[in-house]
Amino acid sequence: MKKLLLCLLFLLMPVVSEAAESLPPTLKPETQHRDHAYTWETRHEAVKERHRNIKPEYVFIGDSITHHWAGEPADGFGQYGKDSWFRLFGPHAVTNMGFGFDYVDNAYYRIQQGELDGISPRVIILMIGTNNLGHRKDTPGACAANTRALISLIRRKCPSSKILLLGILPRKEKDLIDAIRETNRQLSRLADKRHVFFSNPGLVLQEGNSGALRKACTMDGIHLSSTGYSILADELADLLHRMDPQYKGGKVPRPAKIDGMDPDQVHLVAIGDSITDNYRKDNLPCQDFLPIWKKYYAPYNAFNAGFNGNTTDDVLARIGGKGILDHVSPKVVQIMIGTNDTGRGNTEEETFNGICRVVDKVHSKLPHASILLVGILPSDIYNWHVAAAAYPDKKFKRDMAVNDRLARLYAKNPFVTFLDIRNVFLDAKGKVREELFCDPAVVVINGKKAGPLHPNTEGQRLMAEAIQPTLARLMKKHSKQE
Repeated sequence: MKKLLLCLLFLLMPVVSEAAESLPPTLKPETQHRDHAYTWETRHEAVKERHRNIKPEYVFIGDSITHHWAGEPADGFGQYGKDSWFRLFGPHAVTNMGFGFDYVDNAYYRIQQGELDGISPRVIILMIGTNNLGHRKDTPGACAANTRALISLIRRKCPSSKILLLGILPRKEKDLIDAIRETNRQLSRLADKRHVFFSNPGLVLQEGNSGALRKACTMDGIHLSSTGYSILADELADLLHRMDPQYKGGKVPRPAKIDGMDPDQVHLVAIGDSITDNYRKDNLPCQDFLPIWKKYYAPYNAFNAGFNGNTTDDVLARIGGKGILDHVSPKVVQIMIGTNDTGRGNTEEETFNGICRVVDKVHSKLPHASILLVGILPSDIYNWHVAAAAYPDKKFKRDMAVNDRLARLYAKNPFVTFLDIRNVFLDAKGKVREELFCDPAVVVINGKKAGPLHPNTEGQRLMAEAIQPTLARLMKKHSKQE
């Protein structure tokens, strides 16, 4: 009898040890009913049912930020980043295990109750904790301790899976900036770089080093916009490529043609907003731009990647979510962006940082290409439906100050050539030459002529002529290197 009891005790030891593992006192595994936009228990059962039928290669565990992205199981909660989600995960089987308004505690309960049972994903992505800090007001230490316990549970459930732990993203509340930074510092210590890896993608979503989400990346200061999801997806794709040799996502499918050319034939990419996009127009007499493009850009096999209304964040999202630089290997990338940033009321610092982010992203995607960065054109907008129309002089000064800073920053950069062509559009007194802009002639807002923002045919021609010598020099330099 004693021997039998000893054998039974021996067999029960692992189970008893796991059950007796002490949890942090602040961790309370339980269901929650804080978000009424979906039914928590129904989603919990849907995840378990999915994993009885599908063995995902990746799962993404989180709260509403993950829940709102895209993927399966879908439940009508609202998906705001479908393009970037499907680009991120490409052909792979993946489960979205985001639950709106979850604490770390609720995710612990879900996994404890079977959401990871019977599966072995190659990578489990974990991004949770913002509600612990922002709603329950946990301390950074408590949030990190709860996350440590959650990781331990995930490791027991899926011992062969790698875990990618993501830092808590920035939020709008200034009083949470320090708490988020400290929590992320403690979370980074949970990575052993063998089974658990840490990354803080919130750094690319914040404005400078402010700790606050950039306006274009968020809908409400907490949840991400489609732009924010696109930028986040681009960061995660890079991480997954490094973590998992079998990862095939992160790229849009190769198009048969780009602006009528085979992608391999593209030697020049022109990135920008409506000023670049306008080269597609041939509306006489003020907007006869297409012949200018054909004369100055088409000979270089140029791809016009301008898009009406784009800000620097929009460009970052198109580079990531839309993949506008995928499948091309140009000799030169021309960038002219930023006027919509200040037009929407962004500060000099925000606009300067945004342009630098675009330059850095282009260089990281195309390290062998030369970058021709053209300064923001001078404008004196008024009567527009944008924030800067209330202070046109301030926008003009802000734009020129950004140009001055860019000139200093890239003065000796071997990859970036900065070109300031403001003098083309200014008279002898430094005032904007309105006769070089089409807006006052063709745009009427509330019965009033719009102020100058978009060059007319003569302005576009003068701009192309001013850019041409530098562009030709950069193209020639690459031809000599080949």
